[in-house]
Amino acid sequence: MYARLDDANDRPREYYLLRNMAGPQDDPPGGGAGGGGAKLKGRQGKKKKNNNQGGERPGGKGGKNGQRQQGPGMGPHGRIFLGKDKATFGEDGVGYVPYDPDYECGGPAGAEGRTCPHVLEEGGDDALGLESRGRKGRLLHVGIASYRDPLCPRTLYNMFTKSVEPENIRVRVLQQNDPKLDIDCLEGYCKMIAKAKAESRNEPFDDSAALPEDYAESCPHADQVNIHQVHAREAKGPTWARGLLSADFEGAHASRELSPQDHCMSIDSHMDFEPRWDTKMIDMWDLADNEYAVLSTYVAGTEQLGKNLNGMHEVPHLCMVTFTSNVRTHATKMAQELSRPKLTNAIWGAGLSFSKCHAELKVPVDPHTPYVFDGEEFNRAARFFTHGYDVYTPHRVYVLHDYHGSQSNPTTASWHRNTDHDAMKASHKRLKTMIEMPGGESDPNEALRIRQSKYGMGDRRSVDQLVEFSGVDTRNAKFPVDGRNRCGNLRWVPFAPHPRGVNYVPRYDDETEDPLADHFPTWEDSTSVWYDPSRVAGAAGGGKMSERNTRMKPKEEHAVEEEKEEEEDEAEIENEGQQGVGMNAINIPHRDHEAHDAHENLHRHHEELRRAMREADRMEEEAARPVISNAEAHHNGGLLGGALRGGNGNADGGAGAAIGGRKLIDRAPTAEHGWSHLPLTVQIVAGCLVAGLAVTLYLTAGTGKGALAERYKRRRRKAV
Repeated sequence: MYARLDDANDRPREYYLLRNMAGPQDDPPGGGAGGGGAKLKGRQGKKKKNNNQGGERPGGKGGKNGQRQQGPGMGPHGRIFLGKDKATFGEDGVGYVPYDPDYECGGPAGAEGRTCPHVLEEGGDDALGLESRGRKGRLLHVGIASYRDPLCPRTLYNMFTKSVEPENIRVRVLQQNDPKLDIDCLEGYCKMIAKAKAESRNEPFDDSAALPEDYAESCPHADQVNIHQVHAREAKGPTWARGLLSADFEGAHASRELSPQDHCMSIDSHMDFEPRWDTKMIDMWDLADNEYAVLSTYVAGTEQLGKNLNGMHEVPHLCMVTFTSNVRTHATKMAQELSRPKLTNAIWGAGLSFSKCHAELKVPVDPHTPYVFDGEEFNRAARFFTHGYDVYTPHRVYVLHDYHGSQSNPTTASWHRNTDHDAMKASHKRLKTMIEMPGGESDPNEALRIRQSKYGMGDRRSVDQLVEFSGVDTRNAKFPVDGRNRCGNLRWVPFAPHPRGVNYVPRYDDETEDPLADHFPTWEDSTSVWYDPSRVAGAAGGGKMSERNTRMKPKEEHAVEEEKEEEEDEAEIENEGQQGVGMNAINIPHRDHEAHDAHENLHRHHEELRRAMREADRMEEEAARPVISNAEAHHNGGLLGGALRGGNGNADGGAGAAIGGRKLIDRAPTAEHGWSHLPLTVQIVAGCLVAGLAVTLYLTAGTGKGALAERYKRRRRKAV
């Protein structure tokens, strides 16, 4: 690692000039770098109060002479341009509409049915000991995918020199260069720093001279930049490259260098920034008032740096797609004078993505999609949405893109010359499988496995909800699905957060990418869109059990389950004649009712037998211990001996207390130890229990309801 340089005297004069520049995108006193406005509490009550009304220019609300520009559709929170396509959207789907942020929650504060996005509870577990808002205690991680880009060094230079807290920025660059021909991004950045230092001291600087070997020692923040080197000839397109960056973020999280509560940003390698961009981006994210917010758009060009278009705060707004070989973001619209980030119809742009890092960790870019250009963005947008994340259009331009500089250089787009068309075809098939688009995987089981794998869809919202909300009918390759323009005001789609919290990142098998056994099974989680009562019923009713169900449960959980079973028994007797009502009617499919009752009755008698055996074991502990210990020492044990010890060596039986634990049954009995050597009291108790079980099996053959009724009557008599 490079040593960090904190000596202020070694920083170039331009470093401080840029950080203290004022511009039309800056915030008024009390906002921006001052802390991002007042902290919010709750989601159903009072309206937000903040000192930063969207980063307006000091002295007014934007526009010329500090006056808000008026025009068709301009409201107190700005306006949105829907487009001009009357043929597709009709008269109501074109022109300008006023932006109404309250509509996203279903109405103003206090309105019936108002439901707003999820936010961190101040002091709650999900905050990980941090304040719910702001950057205090949080790092800002930036991911940059670069292909032979000579502008990458300038991007680093602009990023660090124009930030408020450069020491809290961590950068990961996926650099796809030809080392013999292309300049290294970090080395180029350090040369720019050295040149700025020389010029600030009126000293000559030879740009062609090699930097000294210890150049990093005098290059501020070089130790905060990680370069992931890949030779240009191995490059497989932007999606593949961003997938490697996602793996780098994952590695940083595993090594505790990155927290889910940090901020993460993904950008291109030819960018510029407004002064104090880092604090402004964080403040803007906070204004979205949504822990699951992702700020994204096709950012403005660098020629707009420090300027307002048409005398207004005008921002690009993504809300349209078209169908090509996949789904492609199309026909960018715009919004003006917005008071806060605007909820979009789940349309995401790869050029800028800003969120909490748990979004990057839970929705990583799919590395199995080499050579893809069309389809990358909507696919990840769909995955964000189904994981519970919401894409917002930034209401101010703080990060800019050098379109002319990047697109005029043919080298930066030459990766496609090595395209493997078979691999590209497979990539598109995979993307289509994810969003249920024609041309995807034909095997429904394999398709479901892919959607539920590491780079698959989320389980907080469904694809049906995605189609309705976004207007993108992936199944029929149609947009819009109903002729309605979704560029305007949208209602937020509620969902149930994961039971393990917003910071929970599921783990997957490194090879198959299927969920690991410790991953909470989505089909057992009633908040999941993949919740499957029939599979839960199979586990509860004696069918195939999941790995999670076969684990030993805590004693408290057993007590709750036994109490629940008694309540269900009573309900079964009282409603004996009703069709479809059983001991586990909620969780068990409507199979043969009597057969199910008999099976459950037998299962409970087995449980009673195991509990009785454990009680006998405790009663005769002193007498039985020598026999059991001796049997263990000689690798011996009979049927009853295994039951007395809980089968798998568990003192309280638990999930492993099956009659005749498998390890003991497999052992051959010897003449030295057996039934006759057990204490007499143990023989009597066990013999009675076995006889009782035989009688029970005989009496309950058929419906099995007699025993249930008898148990119910006994409880009633006991209660009286």
